[in-house]
Amino acid sequence: MSHARLALALLLGLASTHARAELVLQAPQAAVAAGREFALTLVVANPGDAPATVEIPTVLPLIARADTRAVSALFRTDALSPQDHTALPAGGFRRVLLRGRLPADFLGWVVLDASSSMAGRVAVEVVPAVAAATGAPSRAPQDPAAVAQATPEPPPPRREFGLSPHDPIFFVVGGNGGLNARFQLSFKFRPIGPSDDRIAGRGFWEDTYVAYTQTSLWDLHSLSKPFTDSSYRPALFYHRYDTGRTLLGARLGISAGSEHESNGKGAPDSRSLNLLFARPILRWGEADGWQFLASPKLYWYLDKGENADITRFRGYGDFHFALTHPASWKLSATFRAGTAGKGSVLLDASYPFSRLNDIFPLGLVHGYLHLQYFNGWGESLLHYNERADAQFRIGFMAIR
Repeated sequence: MSHARLALALLLGLASTHARAELVLQAPQAAVAAGREFALTLVVANPGDAPATVEIPTVLPLIARADTRAVSALFRTDALSPQDHTALPAGGFRRVLLRGRLPADFLGWVVLDASSSMAGRVAVEVVPAVAAATGAPSRAPQDPAAVAQATPEPPPPRREFGLSPHDPIFFVVGGNGGLNARFQLSFKFRPIGPSDDRIAGRGFWEDTYVAYTQTSLWDLHSLSKPFTDSSYRPALFYHRYDTGRTLLGARLGISAGSEHESNGKGAPDSRSLNLLFARPILRWGEADGWQFLASPKLYWYLDKGENADITRFRGYGDFHFALTHPASWKLSATFRAGTAGKGSVLLDASYPFSRLNDIFPLGLVHGYLHLQYFNGWGESLLHYNERADAQFRIGFMAIR
């Protein structure tokens, strides 16, 4: 075989290992019991004209919709080998079972949407668990009292307020330059659409949010314990946790809108600005495992208020990166680069208190141990043009 033919064969072999599979989701033929595990079928097909090694997803994220409600759900492969690739002939396919469950109060026809994974959507009939259990005829009449005792009470009605986390919520304390604290409160409100912000709405207005964030620096070493400065940031923006598209191998989300920031003080300490921002959100990895996130917040100033030279110290973006696992560490870094070569770095590390109980029996169930480090210019809006002392703080994080 000539060198040219050998090279061509190698290229064709490499190309086959990177083939993209077609995914088709299939619903079970019978009704499923509410709140119990059931199986879906995922057909993985090779649409090409040559044999190929295709990737089989081990976890399939779905959105379940019933009436006006929507929740996210994860279905996992059943009896799959540790390898998540399989060889398929041209035009061949393989069926894979996925198992998961829906909330117990989802009843009737439920649409399971896997469009973010390009696997389509299916409808599943969900019936009460007792009704599903009586699908086979009973051998003998049952005592009515026993039946009543075995019948579960209906779940309480869910209250969905449309509130969800926005930026992290934390309280940390440090000692450089005197005892001080930094804390933040943040949430967003979705007037229309599902309460879960990971679930896409059915139109632009269902993906529109109103947010509020407050970040405060607290002087704890002075006698009167005054607040050094607070930043108040209301925002109106469009947000899509997952657009269904990929970029650089990552799932792509997006946030874009307008934001006001001020410190609520009178002259000469008044500070305020208004800006437009766009924030692509790139996520590599699975939601239930390790994920790397890159989400640069790029902004343009509409009004710089009393701080016309703020771009020299803050620049035109907050460049945020994070490595996180839901049951382990979250390590994040946020950088600002001013046009005058002045900027800042904020480092955060958090770890679940529930996991720390394995080492130290603290008895804490919720929240996270939080470590924070800041160095650079403009830790507060009031002192945007001043270099702060490097600060290491420790405390707790409620939402990360």
